[in-house]
Amino acid sequence: MLVILLVVADRAAVPIAESQMKAKAETSVAQSSTNPGVRPPRVTAVSIGGFPFLTQVVFGKYDDLRVTVTDIPTPGPRITEVKARLQGVHVPFWDAIRDQVKDVPVDKVTADVQITYDDLNAYLATQNVKVTPVGDGQEVHISGRIDTGLLGTQELSGATRFGVQDNTLTLIPTEILGFRLPGLPLPGIPLPIDNLPFNLRIEKAATGKDGLSVTATATNVVLPAEPAPAS
Repeated sequence: MLVILLVVADRAAVPIAESQMKAKAETSVAQSSTNPGVRPPRVTAVSIGGFPFLTQVVFGKYDDLRVTVTDIPTPGPRITEVKARLQGVHVPFWDAIRDQVKDVPVDKVTADVQITYDDLNAYLATQNVKVTPVGDGQEVHISGRIDTGLLGTQELSGATRFGVQDNTLTLIPTEILGFRLPGLPLPGIPLPIDNLPFNLRIEKAATGKDGLSVTATATNVVLPAEPAPAS
């Protein structure tokens, strides 16, 4: 009977903690938005994994916190959604019960960053370029006016890929009018997606039927748990 009561208490405590964690996540995400004229991203879901839960509370370390953030503005294409997994979230027990948590250290964050083709094309329209997925999105075609360097700006179409280097996402044409371009790289088109929540840095990108799936990570992150002081 005692074991059953402990399990019930353990599970009952989870939604309370998730609500508190959601508030802390909202504070952190709001402070990651650097443009005061733009609505900050929204934290739409928070869940805490791991069992038993109460031992995580007592020891002040949460093993598996999942956070979903939506509607993220960037200098480039809008980000539809970030699904992040935070591992090793440190919230000291006595600070938590006294509501004196000023920041939250996190050992590791991994995330899936989603960008739809509609949002991508809305950004690329300013550069007279459009991308279109083929079939299930494993191949993507590009069309429009492209600066080819020596040949100037040309009306071209063909295949493209998305590369990531030094936290920068770039659209890179790989085929023009059916011709592969080995050893003849065309200028890429940068797709700036700075100011991701949780100090995430992008590592790789894959195309799918509906858009891009970008993998991002961060380590040894300290998230603010209180609103920034008024200036």
